[in-house]
Parts: sequence; structure tokens; C-alpha cells
Amino acid sequence: MAEFFVFMYAMAAGFVLLTMQRNRREQRADAPIVTLVGWGLFSLSSTLALLLGAVALALALGLHMPLPAGFESFTL
Repeated sequence: MAEFFVFMYAMAAGFVLLTMQRNRREQRADAPIVTLVGWGLFSLSSTLALLLGAVALALALGLHMPLPAGFESFTL
């Protein structure tokens, strides 16, 4: 299931970036929905980076927390 969400994220990000690049090249304004989707993807990426960074820092400092199945090999 995670592969599907990664695929959808990549497709949406690629679409937004290509659309904005084409609009800049043709000197047109971006559609509001493209801008909103771009901000949404940026927010999602930033939030996940902060959360995963906090988990990595907590694990590096020795905090023992319950992790989902399959994460046992990543503990320090």
C-alpha cells in the first residue's frame, strides 16, 4: 500500500513541477489548483521530514519507543 502512495506522490509532484515549468517558460500565470497542490505537497514533505527527523533523533539519543513491525533492524 505504501508503494501506491509513493507512486501517487511522485506523479502529483511531477505534474505540478512540469506544469509550473511550462507556465514559466510560456510566461503564463499558474492555475490556482496547481499552486494549491504544490503547497500541499510541500507541506506534506516538510511535515514528514520533521517527524522522521524527530524519530531518528530520539532513537539516536537512546529513547526506546514502540515501532511498527519490520523496524527492528533499524534500532541502534
